[in-house]
Amino acid sequence: MIKNRINVLKQIKNYALPLKGSIIMLILISAVIIPVSLISPRFFQILIDDVLVVRNMDRFGIVVFGFIGVYVARFILEGGNLLFSNRLLNGFTLKLRSDVFGKYQSTPYAFMEQKDTGDLKMRLIDDVDCLSNFIKSQVVDYFFAFIMTGFSLYMCLQVNWQMTLWCLTIIPVVFLINWLIGSGTKKVNEEIRIAHSEYYTSTHNSLQFWREIKSQNAEQIFIERFKHHREIISRLGLRFIRFWAFSEIFNDFKANYLTRAFVYIIGAFFVIQGQLKVGVLIMFAEYFALLFGALDTINGKNVELRTNTPYYKRIFETLHFPTSGDKEKHEIETLQQITVSNLEFGYHQEKTILRNIDLTVNKGDYIAIVGKTGCGKTTLAKLLLGLYEPQSGDIQYNDISLSELCKEKLYAQIGVVMQDSFLFDMTIRENLMLSKLTASDDEIITACIRSNIMGFIDSLPERFDTVIGERGIKLSGGQKQRLCIARVLLKQPRIVIFDEATSALDKESEDVINDSINQIAENTTVIVIAHKPTMILRAKRIIVMEDGKIVDSGTHDELNSRNDFYMKLGR
Repeated sequence: MIKNRINVLKQIKNYALPLKGSIIMLILISAVIIPVSLISPRFFQILIDDVLVVRNMDRFGIVVFGFIGVYVARFILEGGNLLFSNRLLNGFTLKLRSDVFGKYQSTPYAFMEQKDTGDLKMRLIDDVDCLSNFIKSQVVDYFFAFIMTGFSLYMCLQVNWQMTLWCLTIIPVVFLINWLIGSGTKKVNEEIRIAHSEYYTSTHNSLQFWREIKSQNAEQIFIERFKHHREIISRLGLRFIRFWAFSEIFNDFKANYLTRAFVYIIGAFFVIQGQLKVGVLIMFAEYFALLFGALDTINGKNVELRTNTPYYKRIFETLHFPTSGDKEKHEIETLQQITVSNLEFGYHQEKTILRNIDLTVNKGDYIAIVGKTGCGKTTLAKLLLGLYEPQSGDIQYNDISLSELCKEKLYAQIGVVMQDSFLFDMTIRENLMLSKLTASDDEIITACIRSNIMGFIDSLPERFDTVIGERGIKLSGGQKQRLCIARVLLKQPRIVIFDEATSALDKESEDVINDSINQIAENTTVIVIAHKPTMILRAKRIIVMEDGKIVDSGTHDELNSRNDFYMKLGR
């Protein structure tokens, strides 16, 4: 157990050091609480033996002021303990949770895509909360429980060592029962966490895609799924309540029998035999209660450590998620050329999606990529963005491998409009300025005019300050796409990738967007993935893909004279 604590401390030392002031105060407060606690039983002994039995009223005032002093001191100390505990907890939680969330943002796309949404949420919230209290609970409280055990045991032995040995016989039984309850609680806690992870993921998807669910008439399916998850959580909750009930009943038994009745029953024999006074027995009972409480704390912290260790491990695992390491990589000022050489890729090792891809895109090129659904067009676009690592081959920007480039600087020069681009539950202005935080109102308006969305924005009572809802739920498909295109235009990138960007637009809006694309294509490299002839016809070079390969390329006229697939596409 000590080794486990040391290992965890090594992992979190960088979070603890900035909060050393609060930790030192908690240590000092805990150190003062021990002598204050040990003084109190002595006043009980004086009250019984000297005041009530002997009628020595001179000592009554000592007892009264002694009790008042003890309780005032404990009130102040407990208040300080609460204050600095919360400072430590809040500071630790803020830093740790921020780092975990930051890790999510810096982890490669391909790695994060494999993770379950519910699991990521549980790591960020529940697992962080579990680790945040480690220093206070598993270090400070645990350490001083040992000190309290030593002092209170010494005081019990000083009062009567035979009675102390008799009373200590109950400790192994208590530890065994606590261990059994803790083991059961640990197992059911882990099952509850898994169930909650699956439940959060399912519920998140149901709420996020409710329109799709309704359009597919699948409400009842998702209602049944929701009920299924809740039934599992309910059953696990009942199991947990059983362990909790056992724990509460046993804790009450410990507090009211083992540390009170059991001690007084044994002590009664010593009083009858004249070995103890009544006041001394009460003092002994108070000291033994402190001893038992400290031992129970040690045992409880050990059980808690075993229960929480999986949570700790997940947090440390999260903090070691892979990152791109951009700070040590190359930066490019101006994109001159993209070169794809003998590229192969598959989402799974056993299934290759892209094969033998060779492609060169020069500055200012306007290239269209066409092909049947599932031929790998969008996958190629994701690889160009570095969202996935190729299994073999290479992608180079300005003769520098994409894996060696600083993604942050690269993405600052690339604009992307996907078929299902994401809009956030913010205002229109805030969504647009995600691509350029320093954008002026004139720049925003110009971008919206060029994407043919300005007329719609002007029709809104709050114009750019209109909140559009999660995923742009308050907008039509065409309005969302035009807003996403405006966001890219505002960025003024050196390369723009359009992946079926005009699929949701009507003919009039599409013509406006195409005119905008032609304008920016004069100074910008444009890669278009599309099925619509209006997007393809304007390209200087057209790439035809089939079954993960590039099977042909050329101008519109060249392909229209020799490629059967392309001829059908233009009809």
